[in-house]
Amino acid sequence: MSQRLLRAAVIAVSAAVAAAPVRAQMKLMAEPDSEWESVVAPGDPGSTPNTPVGPTTPEGGFSAPERVTFGEKMRERVLDQLCRNIKLKYDYNLPGDFGGTGAGFKRWLAPLPDGRLTIVDEERLSVGYGHGFSKVISDAAGVTLGLWVGGRIEGSSMVIRPLAGKATCKELDTLIDLRDVKTVLPFKAERVAAMKVGELWRMPFRLTVGHTESIGDTLAENLNVSLSFNGTEAGAATLTVFRLSESQLRFRYRVDRVEIRTRGGNLVQTIPGVEFASLGTNILAKFVDRELARQLRDYTVASLGFSNSRSQGKRVLLEYVVDPRDPVQAEAVAQALHGDFKSLAKMGWRMGTQQATDESTEAAYLRMKDEHDKELGPAQFAAIDAYTQKAKSITLRLPFLTSQNWASLRADNTTTRYTDEQGRIHFERADKSRQSEYFDIPWVGPLVKDNVQRDVQVVTAARSGEEYGAPIVVYLQQHGFLRATESSVREKAKELSDIMALAGTRGNGPNPRLAVPLAKHFPEPPAPDPTYDFDRGPAGNQESANRKGAIAFTLVFNQEAVKQLTASTADDILKSYAATVDSIPAAKWLLANGALNPKNGKVEYDWREARKAFPDRDSDRGNSGRSYEEGEIEHMAKVATGLISDLAAARDAKDNEARSAALAKAFGGLGESGLPYDEALRVFVQLVDPMNLTGDFVASVDRPKKEGDLSLHFALKKGRPENLLLQLAGEAKSRFAEPSILVD
Repeated sequence: MSQRLLRAAVIAVSAAVAAAPVRAQMKLMAEPDSEWESVVAPGDPGSTPNTPVGPTTPEGGFSAPERVTFGEKMRERVLDQLCRNIKLKYDYNLPGDFGGTGAGFKRWLAPLPDGRLTIVDEERLSVGYGHGFSKVISDAAGVTLGLWVGGRIEGSSMVIRPLAGKATCKELDTLIDLRDVKTVLPFKAERVAAMKVGELWRMPFRLTVGHTESIGDTLAENLNVSLSFNGTEAGAATLTVFRLSESQLRFRYRVDRVEIRTRGGNLVQTIPGVEFASLGTNILAKFVDRELARQLRDYTVASLGFSNSRSQGKRVLLEYVVDPRDPVQAEAVAQALHGDFKSLAKMGWRMGTQQATDESTEAAYLRMKDEHDKELGPAQFAAIDAYTQKAKSITLRLPFLTSQNWASLRADNTTTRYTDEQGRIHFERADKSRQSEYFDIPWVGPLVKDNVQRDVQVVTAARSGEEYGAPIVVYLQQHGFLRATESSVREKAKELSDIMALAGTRGNGPNPRLAVPLAKHFPEPPAPDPTYDFDRGPAGNQESANRKGAIAFTLVFNQEAVKQLTASTADDILKSYAATVDSIPAAKWLLANGALNPKNGKVEYDWREARKAFPDRDSDRGNSGRSYEEGEIEHMAKVATGLISDLAAARDAKDNEARSAALAKAFGGLGESGLPYDEALRVFVQLVDPMNLTGDFVASVDRPKKEGDLSLHFALKKGRPENLLLQLAGEAKSRFAEPSILVD
């Protein structure tokens, strides 16, 4: 009995601790006539944010890893990052097949996701070998077969320290001051105690082996096509030490193993580059020489490529939090660093070379945990995560004009926790993204960016020895923009607000109280001047494309919402779907005349009556005598049938793990309806009680100084209880996610 009571107490304390950072670092202020509330973060200069994106709600914390990754992609290669591209760097690598063997040092400035600036010192040591073979199998056709095999062992250490300023160019004097270079070694208690708040030490060890098979052909002069097949196996061990506050220091141990199989193809058109002579042999001349060559290579190649990959792996993580002011605890950390770096490197080697089974990995991990628990107290977090994922991407690059990438991902993973709420957490994920860049200028980067990501994750959990419980659904949509107009930013934000206005309405029209309160922050533009200049076009209707920023929207369907969603009737689904389409006359007709056939599960109607209601007004177009509305009715009936089938599949699933997979398909456009992400969300959000929804909306827009920047953070929390599963899943997800080397 005492053990059961103790376990219950641990669970209660865990839930309280998980919620404490949110209560301590944010408060909610009611918005007039709205269910949404403003999030106010008082800030605490003596500690770090509770997530890499700053103080936030549990909903925002759950989506923080995706937001960090998205933000880093938006900050890559843009004009105002020129000073951040300045790096003090020295690398030495052996030539030839041993080109992966060498050492290096690098020092640079980098921004954290919340805008704080850091300075990074990195040392690297690696041993590698790679050899390629090729054979021409057709001189006439130019067909070549290729094979490459190789491997690499790499270890490095990084010290990442926060700086007071945020302006990179003003910190260049700090960058070039080599007297301030800091390394991880030696591991001493006084050095651990002297770490600054926000300072991070990172020590990764990685073993990678792989092979690539390829076949290529020359279609025309400077035009080549190739297909490739790649296999990679990697084992990695990482040790990190992070100063959370004056009284808390956290160190984590991670060991990863992954297998990746990729197949892809490329069509490459090379534009002959301008020849240039070597500029000399001194260090500066060599740098300029290499940089010119790199720029010529980047801007003389047009390409179209695709890839399809499948990966599976296992990750283990162990985390402790100690007081670095206590000499005994600081010394214990230093001693642990000495011993564990060797242990982790050995474990990473065994996993990378497949010498470790699942059972031996878990046994070695638990032995390490028990040993550290004796010296450092109970672990703050301990878990093993197993995952599989499939990814697809298509890339298009036209020099100077545009670079496009379309990608999709389907993944599932199971996290087994050994601390606090012990048991398993299962994630099903589907996402789709697009990265668009335009007008790419050498040494400057793209002048315009427009990125979007849509992601759905379905989460369910089971305590040790129990079955999985009811799932929750988390939907995330992000937009990033560089040099956008105010109207385009307003439109992106308003689309999300309009989706929320449909919550709980079941096809009966929008509910303004559920809309995100954006009116005073994104006011409608003034009416354009009706005067017209035939030389310059319409006056007063031109907008400057001078906006930069991002929008992130997270919506959570709790367990009761999922239950309501899967129990929806065919009539409610059809009515809710009809409320989202543009062809209103056709939708009204289908609502009045269509019905679900219980025998085949299809929404059916009399096509003769549809043709009578909407006769073709221009039959000479060769559309088999069908009007536009009749085609829309057929399409809507098919989609509605798919929606009903998708929700029925989730409702009738054999267990909650299978139900999670069915829901991920339904939200991600992988089911029968074909409606992806926000289109499906517009329907599903209508079918649940809004009180079973919670949300987080963040918008950050850089505007000209005379207008002032915009920073919004709203939460849909009013009268809604916290969801323990969301918090537990967010904790596990953020720990295993490694979106940036700058955060831990």
